[in-house]
Amino acid sequence: MIGEAADILEWDVENWSEALEFWPRCSSLRLSGCEALEIGSRNGGLSLWLALGGAKVVCSDVNGPTEVARHKHEQYGVGAAVKYERVNALDIPYREAFDVVVFKSVLGGIGAAGELYQRRAVQQMYQALKPGGELWFAENLIGSPLHRVLRERFVKWGRGWRYVSIPELVDFLSPFAAVTMRATGVLGALGRNERQRNVLARLDKRVVNPLVPAGWRYIALGVATK
Repeated sequence: MIGEAADILEWDVENWSEALEFWPRCSSLRLSGCEALEIGSRNGGLSLWLALGGAKVVCSDVNGPTEVARHKHEQYGVGAAVKYERVNALDIPYREAFDVVVFKSVLGGIGAAGELYQRRAVQQMYQALKPGGELWFAENLIGSPLHRVLRERFVKWGRGWRYVSIPELVDFLSPFAAVTMRATGVLGALGRNERQRNVLARLDKRVVNPLVPAGWRYIALGVATK
């Protein structure tokens, strides 16, 4: 399972893997047999998870998924359940086509061009869902003052990435009939390598998360129902 989670999430696995438990628990859908779209897939991690759960998946990225994604899906024996497409989140060429749309850490990059682009991306995902369909998301939040300072100084894309706040996400998701969301993760992002991040993430879960305001956490997990 550890290797599988690493192939699905790639980075800060312990904290981000909460999404894989949160989404099914808060969903009214059965993943098996669903039509699903992954936005911003790159290496196809969430598409792998969806396909392993029995979904038929469109694995997409603005420039198309990488060859790593195709190889990974074949390696796990789910290649036949996955299609690969170039899809721009700002102009999704589907309407009422999917039971589930899923993304991880996508809005920040889109937001480099401004908040209106983040809002448009969520609207496009909404339109791609069937009535009663669900948006499953895990997104980077603004986090604490410490997160903001360290990103500006030490993360090469930190200044070009527009991290969102919880109130902004709530606003973006306002067209949906229902939204279930929680925030997690405080120390995990501060680790210098994956082993350190995972140790700190376990400390987050057991001790730190309950002690700090939700606005100081750096991951938003959510299920939004159309």
